[in-house]
Amino acid sequence: MQPLRRRINPQTFVITLRQIAKHLKINQERILNWEKWHNVLWVHIKGLGGYFVSYRKLEQWIAACRSLIGSCRNLPALDALWSAILKEAARYTEEALSRLEAIWQQQYTDLWNRPF
Repeated sequence: MQPLRRRINPQTFVITLRQIAKHLKINQERILNWEKWHNVLWVHIKGLGGYFVSYRKLEQWIAACRSLIGSCRNLPALDALWSAILKEAARYTEEALSRLEAIWQQQYTDLWNRPF
């Protein structure tokens, strides 16, 4: 199984200034500039300087993981994907990991009960 960063392309994410400000819990006006870099989002914050945000902390990454889980058509593929997600578990919020686990469990149940 490829690492998730090879299966998910953050460059396709639609990211707004408002979303970045909300994630960083700051006022939008404090963000002077931001750029999508290959592995991280770079944000220039007034009075703070440059700040890096992991794509894995954004809702778009979690949505992409949900989509990958839902597209698994057999249990071995689902297990391999879940292992890849768990390898990066420290990079996710507890709430995001719980949501992904619930989706994984549902897909696992659906695939397990699927007639052959």
